[in-house]
Amino acid sequence: MLAEETRKKDNVPVDLEIESLSPPTWILRPIDDNIVSELVRSIGNLGLLQPIMVRRAGERYEVVFGNHRLEACRRLGLRHIQAIVSNLSKDESFIARVSENLLRNMRVNPIEEAEGYKMLLGKGWTINAIARKVGKCDSYICERLAILDRLDDSLRLKISKEGYLSPSHGELLSRIPDPARQREVAGLIERKRLSVRSLEDMLNAAPPPAKALLEDMSGSCCLRIPDEFVESMGLRRGQYVYVYERGKKLILENMDNRSREGRRMPKRNLLPIR
Repeated sequence: MLAEETRKKDNVPVDLEIESLSPPTWILRPIDDNIVSELVRSIGNLGLLQPIMVRRAGERYEVVFGNHRLEACRRLGLRHIQAIVSNLSKDESFIARVSENLLRNMRVNPIEEAEGYKMLLGKGWTINAIARKVGKCDSYICERLAILDRLDDSLRLKISKEGYLSPSHGELLSRIPDPARQREVAGLIERKRLSVRSLEDMLNAAPPPAKALLEDMSGSCCLRIPDEFVESMGLRRGQYVYVYERGKKLILENMDNRSREGRRMPKRNLLPIR
C-alpha cells in the first residue's frame, strides 16, 4: 500500500518492504557480484548509509537508484529498506538513470540504453531533446539507435556484454548493409584486436573485408574478386593485376597504377581479371 509514504514529504526516507520493490524497467547496469559483496560487508557492519530512490509504479515501487544496495540488503536477509520515494515518471526515471551513469563514466548496456531512447522517440521526444537531457550530442543518440536498428542480432548480444566489441565498433559495423558481412568484419576485429580508429580507417578507405573463393578452373587456381573491390580499385575485366606476398597476406595491386609510377612488372606475378 502507498498510504504511509503519501503522508511523507518528498526526499524524506521512508521504510519500505523489500518485497514491494521491483527492478528498473531498463537494466542499464547488470548486477555486479563484486560490488554487491562489498556492500554486503559494509551494510552488515555499518548499516545502509544512503537510502535508495524509488518511484511509484501502481501498487508497487520501481527502483530508480540503488539496485546494488537493494540486492545487498536482500542477501543479508533484511525485510525493509530505507528509500526516498520520488515523483519521477517512467520517462524521467530512465533519463535520470542514464544521465547519472554517463556522468560517472559507468558502462551502461548500450542495447538497453538504445531501447529506452526508442521508447522516448515513440512518445514524441526528439533526438535533440533526449541528447540535451542526458548531456550528449545528437550524433551519440543516433549512433546508439543505429546499433539497435541496423546491427546483426548476434553482434548486438556481444556488444551488450563486456567483450572486445565496443558500442563504437557496433556503430561502425551497423553501416555495413549486409548482416553476414557485419559478422565477418566483427570476427576480424576480434582476431586482430582492431581499435575503433583502425576500423574506421579501414571502412573509409575500401569496402569492408570479404571472403573470396579460390576456384579450380581447368587445373588452374582462380581467385574470384568481389565486384565492390574491382570497382573501388579501378580494375577492368581482362587487365592484369600485380600479386605478391607479404607475410601471410596475399596483396593485389592495380597494375595500371604501378605502370604509371614506372615500376616493372615481373611476368610470373601477373594475374588476369576475368
